[in-house]
Amino acid sequence: MKRTTLIIISSIWVIALIILIISLTNIYPNIVLHEYRSVVGIIFIIITGFLRLIYKSFKKATTI
Repeated sequence: MKRTTLIIISSIWVIALIILIISLTNIYPNIVLHEYRSVVGIIFIIITGFLRLIYKSFKKATTI
């Protein structure tokens, strides 16, 4: 269970990181994310914070 949760959290974070990289660079010139790159950056920070909270609460719950 712990390993599965860590894999899910890390895969969500990697997907968010890939979307951030695509929006900040001009790899695909006709993508909508390029216009809203500041919003995507803020959303990436929010997702990272939520995933960190989930990881800490899950780590605390499994160590008891």
